[in-house]
Amino acid sequence: MTAAGSAAAVRPQRQYPPPVGRILEDMRTTIRSHQYAETVLQGQFRDEWEQLLDVLGTLEVPLRPLGPYTQTGRPKSPKRQVRQIRGRRASALMPVDQARMNRLIRDSLASLDWNAEPYILIDREGRPIDTRLRGDFEKSGVFVEVEFGNVASFYRDLFKFHIAGTTGAAQVGVIIVATDALARLFDQGQARFEQAVSMLPYMRAGVQLPTAIVGLDVNDWAPVRRRYDEMRDLVESRGESCHSFDAVVAS
Repeated sequence: MTAAGSAAAVRPQRQYPPPVGRILEDMRTTIRSHQYAETVLQGQFRDEWEQLLDVLGTLEVPLRPLGPYTQTGRPKSPKRQVRQIRGRRASALMPVDQARMNRLIRDSLASLDWNAEPYILIDREGRPIDTRLRGDFEKSGVFVEVEFGNVASFYRDLFKFHIAGTTGAAQVGVIIVATDALARLFDQGQARFEQAVSMLPYMRAGVQLPTAIVGLDVNDWAPVRRRYDEMRDLVESRGESCHSFDAVVAS
């Protein structure tokens, strides 16, 4: 580990293969820590940590419908954006539904008695202060932000963790973001795990709350590739040019 604690820790009693990631079923998780967050989670908050990782690892990959085909609207259907990849300008398809993935995580955590939209601010007696500044989920002092939005939202999450840690509303934070490959099939400009990890050396200056960054990736890409190719066939049948699945994922 580095002096700042910004390194991956190995979870005991599970046969996961770091640093490639922790493979459960449909999804794969990779974890990096600020201020030894994973060690804290494995110790004092082991039950909550196990619940969270099991929810993430057993998520189904939510795919968007194939059609109908439209040329107007926002987004177009199948969802696509024109991108320039390796000098070629064509449509990139986005078969993974991040909004539905958010809902799946929310419903799963709610069924395990996690609190939705917890207050970030509390007074000296530990009572919540009613403001618009709220997190996504909380249980026993573990604050969770699911960030499938844009990069600016990731920095807002760090600000929330700073406040929650300072007031004592949170004991440890977890930010869940998509990996590069998965985010490219969501949309453009999304917060990404690799980008978040690059912030670890700088978080020590402003975020004292131990924070784990969880990268969410697909374990089995075959169903996602099939839906991408189905979308591509539909769009190209209407005369539009599309990038291949491999080109988009690797761009």
